[in-house]
Amino acid sequence: MVAKKSKKLKKIALKEKAKKLKRVMKKPREVLFKIKPLERTKQAKIKRPPKPVKSLVKTITRPSQLPVLQISKTKLIKPVKLKKPKLEKSLEPAVYKTRIKVIGIGGGGSSIVSEIASEVKKVTFVVANTNSQALRGVTKGVRHFQFGKSITQGLGTGMNPELGEQAAESDKEKIKELLKETDFCILVSCLGGGSGSGATPVFAKILKNRGIHTLGIFTLPFEFERGKRTQIAKDSLEKLRQNLNALVIIPNQKIFQIIDKNTSLKEAFSTVNKFIAESLEGLITLIYSPGLIQVDFADLKTILSGRGKLAYLNTAEVKNLDQIRELTEKILFNPLFPYSVKGAKEVLFNIDGGLNLNMSQVEEIGKTISSLINPRARVAFGITQNKKEGIKITLLANGCKWEEWAEKKEKPKKELREKPRKKTQKKAEEKPESLKVQQPEITQIPTEKAKITVRKNALEIQQTIKEEEKKILARERKWEAPAFLRRKPNEIDK
Repeated sequence: MVAKKSKKLKKIALKEKAKKLKRVMKKPREVLFKIKPLERTKQAKIKRPPKPVKSLVKTITRPSQLPVLQISKTKLIKPVKLKKPKLEKSLEPAVYKTRIKVIGIGGGGSSIVSEIASEVKKVTFVVANTNSQALRGVTKGVRHFQFGKSITQGLGTGMNPELGEQAAESDKEKIKELLKETDFCILVSCLGGGSGSGATPVFAKILKNRGIHTLGIFTLPFEFERGKRTQIAKDSLEKLRQNLNALVIIPNQKIFQIIDKNTSLKEAFSTVNKFIAESLEGLITLIYSPGLIQVDFADLKTILSGRGKLAYLNTAEVKNLDQIRELTEKILFNPLFPYSVKGAKEVLFNIDGGLNLNMSQVEEIGKTISSLINPRARVAFGITQNKKEGIKITLLANGCKWEEWAEKKEKPKKELREKPRKKTQKKAEEKPESLKVQQPEITQIPTEKAKITVRKNALEIQQTIKEEEKKILARERKWEAPAFLRRKPNEIDK
């Protein structure tokens, strides 16, 4: 009887619990409907046998634990694979890379930059011109920059530097945007035209105002282009000297010293472009590549201190280590330059050799370079071992003498004018010296009719010498004048 009563009490308790469940869960069928598809979808992914429904019913019979059990059961059906946490690597401070831009301005500068862009790496190349048609022929990998479209209508300047300057001034803001994120800028231009000669000083002025260190590489017109082109180039150089740190000048006339006269014009200009490319490549690798003794951008900034200095940039290479003398001659005396390293006040050079490079060779190279430069010059040198064979030297000398270049330009004109006068002066000076040393009592005075020996004093001898000098000068003046202006022989003495 007691067992029956206990069974009845349990049934009553179960009925009461079921009533309470109905109150908590208004829609118990919907809950069961939601749980079953969750099981099926997750079972298909996990590929495990489904759990019996009884276990779910049991959980439902406990209303206090229902929401917790439902959430936990549905979440625990799909096992989550936890990824192992990655170990944080020790972060080292990144080395700052110098941002270098090479900008070719005008037609000539654009052709040089487009040719050297494929050979030099780690640098941003830009071609700036007013002529849109000329920009289309530039090689890939070079950034195009057109300026002055509102003034030139996309055409050239027609050898008018004032128009080129106006075109650059009209797009000053665009030029400022172009020169952003730049630490060191190299301007390349062929002076003597309109776009290059007029716009390059505007670029240089903006670079100066922004505090960016600059190096200019410029070519000058041929000697047969005397007149307007040479005057345009001179005026542009004077403006550039005020804003640039250093200027490298290569006259086109010097091409004839390194090539045959029968070579084509394209090959002649490409030789100059190759030389510029090799020099720039040597300078850029000098900044970026590490070495035993490293030269970095800070050293370059000290070398390029000041404004408007004449610079000498050259690269030379030799395959054998025994040819150091030839190497030093190549690096110090380049036929393309109208000036030398003599008197340079800031010098930077790098020796790139293999493992066989010894200290005596480095000392010999350093001594030969230091013997030509200013004794108080600031010198920075580096040594790298990138080459397996031979030696390569890159030299940048700043503060060369402008006077030396000016003298070389004016020498031929002075010699032609002063040669005949110097001869007459020598003849006039030699005669009295010879007379003073010998002091002869008898002198032979040349006359037009006959030679007469006369005994004279020292004062009389000096007077005769002066008279002879006047006659010689009169005869020379006669031959300097054109034929139709020459006087008759009897009028010369008058």
